[in-house]
Amino acid sequence: MSYLLAISVGPVQEFIAAARRTRDLWFGSHLLSEISRAVAKSVESQGGTLIFPASSDAESVANVVLAKLDAADPRVVSATAKKAAQDRWLAFAEETQREASGVICPDIWDDQVDDVIEFYSAWVMRTTDYKADRARVMRLLAGRKNCRDFLPAKGRAGVPKSSLDGQRESVLKPPTEWPQRFRARVRIREGEQLDVVGVVKRVAGGNRPYPSVARVAADPWIRGNGSRLEEVISACNNLGDQVIRPLDVEAYPQFAAFPFEGTAVYPSRHHEMMKETEVTIDDLRPLRDALARLPEPEPYLAVLVADGDKMGEALSRLESPDAHRDISQQLADFAVSARTILDKHNNGVLVYAGGDDVLGFVPVDRCLSCARQLHNRFAELLGTYGSLTLSVGIAIGHFMENLEDLLEYGRAAEKHAKQPDRDGLAIHLHKRGGTPIRFRARWEENPDSDILQWAQLQLADLIPSKLPYDLRNMARIYEDWPSTTRERAIQQDIIRVIRDKQPRSGEGRSMSEIAKRVYKQVNDPESLSRFVEELLVARQITTALRQAGYHPEHFAEVES
Repeated sequence: MSYLLAISVGPVQEFIAAARRTRDLWFGSHLLSEISRAVAKSVESQGGTLIFPASSDAESVANVVLAKLDAADPRVVSATAKKAAQDRWLAFAEETQREASGVICPDIWDDQVDDVIEFYSAWVMRTTDYKADRARVMRLLAGRKNCRDFLPAKGRAGVPKSSLDGQRESVLKPPTEWPQRFRARVRIREGEQLDVVGVVKRVAGGNRPYPSVARVAADPWIRGNGSRLEEVISACNNLGDQVIRPLDVEAYPQFAAFPFEGTAVYPSRHHEMMKETEVTIDDLRPLRDALARLPEPEPYLAVLVADGDKMGEALSRLESPDAHRDISQQLADFAVSARTILDKHNNGVLVYAGGDDVLGFVPVDRCLSCARQLHNRFAELLGTYGSLTLSVGIAIGHFMENLEDLLEYGRAAEKHAKQPDRDGLAIHLHKRGGTPIRFRARWEENPDSDILQWAQLQLADLIPSKLPYDLRNMARIYEDWPSTTRERAIQQDIIRVIRDKQPRSGEGRSMSEIAKRVYKQVNDPESLSRFVEELLVARQITTALRQAGYHPEHFAEVES
């Protein structure tokens, strides 16, 4: 008999979403992928033919595995795959236990370590109708997950819960009992607690430092200052690895120009180094003096979240396992491309790319080009499968925001990008202490090009940086105007404001070009409000471009 087998592995929330540091996020994603890979390899070793993923050797393996079994018993295959998942998790956990034995409570650890993996499976006997078979097995899998096992609670009274998600008790001993060498490595804030999953995410996989959101935020400033950073780099080297962590340049060559933790260039964060490493303000004086001779780096970065549109519909139309495996291979190729696009081409860092999902951090000055490259590459690889498209959400936020909040901002932008008609780009700008700016357009409208062009005009001092605030007030004035005269009046008013407030350096220049853009984009109060949002996003892009050392002459003439 032949079967179609579907497996789901978790917990996704604990491995990926629950994160306070970038290492939690990146290693949690790697952890889930490796456990899923172990499941896929187990299915293959028992004679199963993988459908999704197309190969267990894919760069990243999503937490759902679909396979065809031509002869094997699905019960046996499933049970063996479950053991493979558990064994892979325990390998990470045992490595962590050896490394962190001095800081964990072994009895609480033992209570938790065997109850982490969530494993669900379902199977159906195959017929000649693959579409119907796949629909049935995925319904069964969803039902099995809804009837998940509830194991007896092993909680302990008086033991604090994990700070990451509050589900399990902390396995950590009081900080006063920690070996000194371990404090800087785990980098736990005062009062922070970690359960077994949290400690594994902080410790397993070696001591390789992961780039922080601060390093991504500082990247335009680092590129813009170039050789002027020699004193800063020298001061960081002199402080030593225990104070300022060097990055692994082989793993992250995009950061070779300044291969250190990003908080080093933000004097306002130096108190963290003093608290974590017991370094003194006098020790930091050479670094602080070197930074004082340079402009202050901007603290904003872009969180990029992308997701394929209507993937479920496309998969439901596939009529054979071979067709499904083909699209799985294209998704695997897209994941490889996503890493190249984020890391190599845009000085960002990919957190994960599983199937059609992408999460990464990107410098603000390159977030638009990164989003466009992802969108175009997705279309190249998957556009023929029912005209599949990629919606991209970008959230620009301060690196000092909680990582959970930054991730939520990015996910909210991705949801906005899909509304109401998919294939969209949404940009949410979260300035500290202000109301978020939310802009959204379809990719076919070329919003990335429009925003970049307005940013270039601001960079060239051809439009005032405070223009959007003046136009925001104007939008309210025209809400009750008759439609017969409103369009022309709004357009003329915008052009007048730009001309009157144009900086002296740009007075009279490019007004015809600016007027064309205004006529194209604004015709009523609603489109004016949208234009204001676009200009506010462009203003933030301009700031990042200026930090990166861009000047008007670096750009070709702005197309009208």
